[in-house]
Amino acid sequence: MATQNTKNNKKPGNQSSKPDVTAAKSIYNLLLKVALFSVVIVAVVLITDYKGYFNPDYSNDHTRRKWNAFYEFNKSNPVDVVLVGNSHLYTGLNPDNLSNALGANCFILASPGTTLTDTYFALKEAFSVCKPKIAIVETFTINNYTTYEIKGGTLSDQFKSFAARKNIIQKLYATPLLFTSDNYVPAWSNTIRNHSFIFNDTAQIRRNRSYKEPERSGLYLGRYNRFMSGIEDSTLLKYDKPGFVAYNYGENKASADARVYLEKTIELCRENNVKLVFMTLPMYYRHVHNYESYKNDLQKLIADANWIDFQLPYDTLAFNTDCFENTVSGNQHMTYYGARVAAYKLAAYLKSNFKDIIPNRSSDMKWKQLFYASDGYFENYPPENDGYSQLIVQNQVVAANVPVKELSLVPRDGYKKLILKIAKSGLSTSAYNRKLTIKVSASIKGQTSLIEIPVQCTRAYDPIEHYVFASEALNPELKIQHLIDITGL
Repeated sequence: MATQNTKNNKKPGNQSSKPDVTAAKSIYNLLLKVALFSVVIVAVVLITDYKGYFNPDYSNDHTRRKWNAFYEFNKSNPVDVVLVGNSHLYTGLNPDNLSNALGANCFILASPGTTLTDTYFALKEAFSVCKPKIAIVETFTINNYTTYEIKGGTLSDQFKSFAARKNIIQKLYATPLLFTSDNYVPAWSNTIRNHSFIFNDTAQIRRNRSYKEPERSGLYLGRYNRFMSGIEDSTLLKYDKPGFVAYNYGENKASADARVYLEKTIELCRENNVKLVFMTLPMYYRHVHNYESYKNDLQKLIADANWIDFQLPYDTLAFNTDCFENTVSGNQHMTYYGARVAAYKLAAYLKSNFKDIIPNRSSDMKWKQLFYASDGYFENYPPENDGYSQLIVQNQVVAANVPVKELSLVPRDGYKKLILKIAKSGLSTSAYNRKLTIKVSASIKGQTSLIEIPVQCTRAYDPIEHYVFASEALNPELKIQHLIDITGL
């Protein structure tokens, strides 16, 4: 009986100790499994992000290319003018021509579809890399948007713009200001953002596995020429329809978010001692409605800040139908021709208002080597004795008592081009759209003859000091002995 009592007399606490220990172990094992599973998931995401398996198509990611080129350019060259905005900027202004017209280094850091909030952080990162003399903000980013309500294509564009930037500290700070909490991780991870490739785009995954960043040569300042021809007559007829409205500026006045980041942008430039210029690139004047209302509202917000507005007053002679994309959709962009026209008009504005601020590097050998033969170089400066170009005439009176500043034959990709420069002070009337004929003694493969070459002056290349008359594409083997006459002056 004593033995039996000993077996039955257990301590009161022992009855629940084993179940408690078992439960604790189960919870511990569960948490351990969850932790290990999470580690595996994070590791997989980090590896696939590092390998780039879920990257978007980088072959045409010009936003990423802009930032890569910007960082590379700043390693050995100062940026004098930085331009930020969205697709209206990078299709609407050619930075090569702007740089050549100013004799400065101008770089576009624009991304499609982004808002002023994202543009502000782009400008903030640009200032962490360099301290330009002037920052230009394109005003199409200042519209009616709410940052945390951005969805669809606009959100995708903001992801791309965010991903292209490189300053980790600034991106950490910007994340909660650009995205809702459920988009924090997708903003940082291509794997999370594009995980659907597993189901709907395995071909992109295969391309990413073998993708190598292409080696790019030559000068790149953020240019992107998408549209090469202007508005067609059949499209113009659509503007004649009663009540037709393509883009209503009155519905896109600055939202509360835009107003906040407008003030932040102004303050950012002030803190960094950078001159701020707002710029409005135009859409075709019949394309927009209620712009006066938008302009009056924005004018109150930017107060005494510098603003060059190409939309109003509108220059119908300069910004003709050749300058704009052939569309009546709301988001109309400019053509390559229009981007050059805008570049020279902006250059004239900057020279007039910031002459003592922007350095003229055109006589510096390093700058000349960097920009030589780039788009707009020969239209602004004479060619060197490079074995390919010919400086035929310089500072001579050739015909009709008109002083010819320069006549040169210069190379282009696969052809040659004849350029005639006449000082604007040397002509009593405007030369735009005027056609001349240049008679020269020339040879091709040793065969000499007298030939006539037509040239025309357009606003595609419009330096302040001289008119530019240019030919169409000429035989790349053409050589000119001497000038005989210029007719049409």
